Amino acid sequence: MMWELRSPNKAIRMTVGRNAEGELGYAVERNGRAVIEQSKLGFESDLENFATAFRFIKETRAIVDETYSLPAGKKAVYDNHANEMSLQFACGAYTFVLCARAYDDGAAFRYQVLSDIEQPMQVIREATNFALAETYDDLWLQHLNSSYEATYDHTGWEDKAGRDYGMPSLFHADNGGWVMLTEAQVYNTNGSYCSSHLRGAGGRSLSLEFAPEEMGRPLSCKLPFSSPWRVIVATDDLNELVNTTINYNLNPPSAIEDTSWIKPGRCLWGWWEYMNSAQLYTEQKRYVDYAAGVGFEGLTVDADWDITWLKELCDYAHSKGIVVWLWSAMQYIDTPETAREKIALWASCGVDGLKVDFFQNDSQHTMRQYEMIAEVMTEHRLMINFHGATKCMGEGRTWPNFLTAEGILGLEHYMWSGLPDAEHNCTVPFTRNVLGPMDYTPTGFSNKNRNTTLAHQMALSVVYESGAAHIAASIYYLEAWRGTDFLRRMKPAYDEVKVLSGYPGHHAAILRRSGEEWLIGCITNEAMIVRLKMDFLPEGEFAAEVYEDDSSGEMMKVRRCTVTSETVIELPLKKSGGAGIYIAKEISPLPKGIESGYMSGERSEYLAQEAQTRQGSEPVEYENDQQAVLLNLNGRLVFSVKTPAEPQTVRLFYAAKEPWKVRISDGINQVEMDMPQSGSVKIFMTRDVVFPFSGGENALSIERIAGSVPALEKIHIIDNKPQPELYVPVGQGILSGGAEFVLDASGGEKVTGLGNGGELKFDSVMLPKDGYYLMRFDYCAGESRDLSVEVNGGAHTYRTNLHTTDGWDFPTWSIKDQREIRIRMQAGKNTLRLYNDQGRAAHIYGFAITADE
Repeated sequence: MMWELRSPNKAIRMTVGRNAEGELGYAVERNGRAVIEQSKLGFESDLENFATAFRFIKETRAIVDETYSLPAGKKAVYDNHANEMSLQFACGAYTFVLCARAYDDGAAFRYQVLSDIEQPMQVIREATNFALAETYDDLWLQHLNSSYEATYDHTGWEDKAGRDYGMPSLFHADNGGWVMLTEAQVYNTNGSYCSSHLRGAGGRSLSLEFAPEEMGRPLSCKLPFSSPWRVIVATDDLNELVNTTINYNLNPPSAIEDTSWIKPGRCLWGWWEYMNSAQLYTEQKRYVDYAAGVGFEGLTVDADWDITWLKELCDYAHSKGIVVWLWSAMQYIDTPETAREKIALWASCGVDGLKVDFFQNDSQHTMRQYEMIAEVMTEHRLMINFHGATKCMGEGRTWPNFLTAEGILGLEHYMWSGLPDAEHNCTVPFTRNVLGPMDYTPTGFSNKNRNTTLAHQMALSVVYESGAAHIAASIYYLEAWRGTDFLRRMKPAYDEVKVLSGYPGHHAAILRRSGEEWLIGCITNEAMIVRLKMDFLPEGEFAAEVYEDDSSGEMMKVRRCTVTSETVIELPLKKSGGAGIYIAKEISPLPKGIESGYMSGERSEYLAQEAQTRQGSEPVEYENDQQAVLLNLNGRLVFSVKTPAEPQTVRLFYAAKEPWKVRISDGINQVEMDMPQSGSVKIFMTRDVVFPFSGGENALSIERIAGSVPALEKIHIIDNKPQPELYVPVGQGILSGGAEFVLDASGGEKVTGLGNGGELKFDSVMLPKDGYYLMRFDYCAGESRDLSVEVNGGAHTYRTNLHTTDGWDFPTWSIKDQREIRIRMQAGKNTLRLYNDQGRAAHIYGFAITADE
């Protein structure tokens, strides 16, 4: 017997057949050409072998035709249009159903076992396999990885038997067709199944296998039963592939009626540049200020934030229209009890979304945890970002607050490897990102092992789709970088996506439209000239802003031109290079929001080339027309400034290949400060120096006194009310219980032996008024350790954790870092006791006290 199912446009044809042994098989064609050759269907269970001896009962047909929208995603409207066929069979004492759908861009099927009563069942294995047609000889496969953080390697069919590969898997035919294999509706079904993968089965066939974490054990299921959907995307070109929404369409619709609290957008994220940035309340406030100032939407506070200031940070962010995402390890909320307790607490502090990390497991149990955590988050109106996670399987339709997920080898891997490279970056728009939003954390360029140009990095933020688009670069690079203007043109969500040009691993030019504004991101692996037709534009003339690499790939050139639907923009791209294009009816001013705090609008700008040069100063002009002054040996610039007699922030915009030291003087006051490297003489960054101006008109001297030669572009003098601080070195304290003062390798005094009875007391910390203060610890730690702070004999006690300071390196106790907590103190004399009654504590150099105003 044979059954046939065609898609609404007749392009896709799926056939299901039953042989003489009662076994079921299927095949898929597109436009009359084979996509999937005859392949197996069914599964084995402890109740029955649902892979053979099928006796046909009846056939039913249905039409699926609906549209829906999500707060963020590939496009404004998702079309769910398919023809559905359900074939009912008797198998032993049970009724088995094969449910299949044919979409215009692919096919899907799943298994069901009907029952009027609930009954346990164990699924031993699936018989499902996928025999690719002979013409599909180009493969992009990812070796199975628990975090899905691996490359998609371009390969052939040789040596695939017995090897495991993750999904999605991509196949290309010599006739131009594309096939993607994946699955849908897995972790929103009360843990009824595990996530699956593919295994080479010999020849051109791949079998469906359960998660390795199941260790060969059967899955614990129950009747009535429905398996996940097995999905075969089949398209003529890459634009159709990127636009597919089959996996979303196969998931249940959302029950959320009010989605106004779901707010997609661009998020700042300090972790990549400074892993322990979330330990500092003041640092997170600076990121809020920058996001608000340039018109971004969000902030993600990563690992090791502190509960003592979480609510205050959220209140501060919300006052500026910025949403706050908060990191948590999955292990902190892996049971319903802990999830309900902690998620409720964080939501009460004002958190808007959670980045839940370290799942790294495809088991049935973990799928249940995904759903449990997502449901609790949804109850508290929190947005969802899953990290260390499995592939996307369309569950964003059920949870429209599911805005992004990892499951991608992203930019963080530069911290410990030479990946990702341009080939990988040019592959994932056509593999992983097809399935759903991808938290790759694009646009980072401060790393020494950078292997792409800056325009490539900039373009990634448009090439990749994510409802929470995390920008990896820190605010100290973004403010000084011309590419940030392109990022400011981005939108929280888009109406349309279109592949203008591309091939996996070679290049990708992706268009995203929002109303009558268009953004194009273009990246390449090899040097090439890309010619992009503007035929997507309506009638009339439009303005285009084109961002390109300079000859070094380290600076942005920006040009403007007029375009119409007849225009072809030619982009000569460097190896591992890129470009970005913004198009609108007219180029409007850059969007911005509230300018205050770190981004205070109360500032004056002074260009270096307009300052008085002194010995060793050398003007330089770059090919993108940026101008700066090199501060060579004894190089010095003198700026004529006018300021009040109070501390102000001097913000330096400079580029330096290695660290250097600056001296700032107005003839009365003088400040010296070590300045970090920007990584290149062409990559600019900012650094703030608080300077105690004597007031009036001053000749402000900026001088390099040691280290690398910087190129100084300009300075800003900003009235952002820098707070004075009281610094207390540990040597002023009283030790007991075995703790002792020691010197580190540089001669700095620190205290060791805190904890396990060792403690440090301060009897007279004098403060001007009652209120909340920030206490910032300078410390070093080769491993994360807790610390308790007792204030005024137990009037208030705070417990925190000082995170390891050595990053991903071998544990060492020589790297200094900082952490801030928010504590209540009184006017006049205060006493402090530092201790850890649950183990040892980190080594502490001292602490600063600053009023939290």
